[in-house]
Amino acid sequence: MAPGSVDSAASGSERVSALRRWLRLLATPVDAASLGVFRIVFGAAMAIDACRYLAYGWVDLLYVQPAVHFHYLGFGFVEPWPGAGMRIHFGAICVLAVCVATGVFYRTSAALLFVAYLYVFLLDQAAYMNHHYLMLLIAFLLALMPAANAYSLQSFLRKSPTSQATPTVPLWCIWLLRFQLAVVYFYGALAKLDPDWLRAQPMRSTLARMAEGYSPFVAEVGAPALAYAIAYGGLMADLVIPLCLLFRRTRWLGFAVAVAFHGANAIAVNIGVFSYLMIGMLPIFFDPDWPRRDERAEAKESPRAVATAPWIIAVLHIYVTVQLLVPLRHWLYPGPVRWTEEGHRFSWRMMLRTKHSQVTLRVTDPASGRTWNIDPASDLTPVQLRELETSPDLVLQYVHFHRDRLRRDGVQPVIRVDWLCSLNGSPMRRLADPEVDLAAVERSLRHAAWITPPDEE
Repeated sequence: MAPGSVDSAASGSERVSALRRWLRLLATPVDAASLGVFRIVFGAAMAIDACRYLAYGWVDLLYVQPAVHFHYLGFGFVEPWPGAGMRIHFGAICVLAVCVATGVFYRTSAALLFVAYLYVFLLDQAAYMNHHYLMLLIAFLLALMPAANAYSLQSFLRKSPTSQATPTVPLWCIWLLRFQLAVVYFYGALAKLDPDWLRAQPMRSTLARMAEGYSPFVAEVGAPALAYAIAYGGLMADLVIPLCLLFRRTRWLGFAVAVAFHGANAIAVNIGVFSYLMIGMLPIFFDPDWPRRDERAEAKESPRAVATAPWIIAVLHIYVTVQLLVPLRHWLYPGPVRWTEEGHRFSWRMMLRTKHSQVTLRVTDPASGRTWNIDPASDLTPVQLRELETSPDLVLQYVHFHRDRLRRDGVQPVIRVDWLCSLNGSPMRRLADPEVDLAAVERSLRHAAWITPPDEE
């Protein structure tokens, strides 16, 4: 055999051996207690959130009342349930979340909870929030994990009276959840290296309005000084929290910073259950047995490994790759993402821009020469209107909604938009080319050439 063939065979054997060691490491059994607590916290938060949507009428406001729904590309077929269907659906989410928290029929409940929440998530792009996306991802991950092995009704019923073995889960379950939470902080910090954020925008203009209107505290401290404190404090928190949590000696410091950071956000921003959910999920970074350290001495049997299907291992590697790459996709598009919005969603870009817009949609009927304006307020809810004035993709969808309606009436319309936008307190600039017929522009993942660069009129 030629020397090159021997070297190639040896190299291939080493790669196979390294892969086997990696897979064995991922399958290492660890105490299931930490994951059990994580499951309870997440399930309870999902149930509370679903109840809040029902109690405050947000289900009707977001999904029942709107005449128009903005769809993610490729998911135009997803429509709300008719009648009371959406309220029943949120009731089902609440029940499923309770089942996940308590570990009742866990595998089925977790899978159904993910599917039910995915359906709601896809209903309207205008309702997108980063914490909804995170909750969807966590629901997906828990559906893959044996998270009911500890602190669940399922584990209680299956436990033998004579067994003292510690229930376990594979190590990859703990690592994957840690990875997902660290991604949120890491890309949140990366996004805050934006020039506007480092100049304390958009917080400066936001706090200035608060000082003028209803916040004596902001007026006393001074909006500019407070804006810089929030901007750089938020950047440092996003950097410090994951770094400290990843190392055992600094985990308590990272946890303390996270509690202070999310607690301040809960008071100042009021973003629902998200801040409390993040605090409740962060103990997953501590040792897997932290909830029952006093019980460790009582466990006389060795931990038993939990088998993992090969397809799950493949899926988790694909998942990690996607989560690392998707937040970077805005680099594929020209222009700043805070202006074009291309690649903004699913990238953990939080509170980085405020936009004030004047959007005028003009319709021309080439056959008759008649021209008229469209009033979005006649079709859209306040939530949708606010998002419409921010996102070019939503404007294009809204134009298509009217285009299709007019075509059904026998009109082949030309629809143009005159869009002036102020980004983070900057002077008004034209965001879209007013000469482009948006009725003839189809949605795609490619760059929208009709968006005007922010440095041009």
